[in-house]
Amino acid sequence: MSGIKANFISLLHEIGIDLSSDQLLQLEKFIKLLLSANQVINLTAITKFDEAMVKHIYDSLVVMNTPEFRSAQTVIDVGSGGGIPCIPLAICNPDKTIISIEATQKKINFQIEASRQLELNNLTMIWGRAEEIARQPKHREQYDLVIARALAPLDILLELTLPFLKLQGNAIYYKGKEVEDEIDKGNQAIQVLGAELSETKSFTLPFGLGWRVLLIFKKSSLTPLLYPRKPGIPQKRPL
Repeated sequence: MSGIKANFISLLHEIGIDLSSDQLLQLEKFIKLLLSANQVINLTAITKFDEAMVKHIYDSLVVMNTPEFRSAQTVIDVGSGGGIPCIPLAICNPDKTIISIEATQKKINFQIEASRQLELNNLTMIWGRAEEIARQPKHREQYDLVIARALAPLDILLELTLPFLKLQGNAIYYKGKEVEDEIDKGNQAIQVLGAELSETKSFTLPFGLGWRVLLIFKKSSLTPLLYPRKPGIPQKRPL
């Protein structure tokens, strides 16, 4: 992967995403902060800079060339972990309001410090469980787009995320190659929660570092007030 730093802007340009040199510097700074903090807090299994630039930054930014992301003004990242994809997306989209929800306080604390050092004014971090936050009026059905990466199987994921979306809003889920079984198992949740699968977008990461799928859903009806259920129930008894 030699030359990833020099070629990163070109790699993204090839898929329709254009970054400034300042944005690239901010993304590199974020990865350095992430890898440094990772020595104390478990934030990522990736420990090499070049690999992290591909698997965390490139992977995060791919959503930027979807019309669902481009049209969204308010974006919420549920289960954001160490700030991926919310922090890279905030760096590259200063015109969008981005909310990060994470249940682990150490991870939220890292995000807050990284956001401070990166001087991000469009990113807000919230510590808490999605099942509880989605029931708060200021967050329920308030967002144009919800995103989630490596959070849960689809039947659970839909319940944790769709309540945040406005009617006709969109959800984008980052998934690995094997998603057909998840879609089959998620059919009941899709129907109950009022979603429609709009598109499945597949892509490969540079340097042969993996295959990814974006599952894109539209929220076609309001989420029944029963959902999300109490913390832990979606995981124990998926729809």
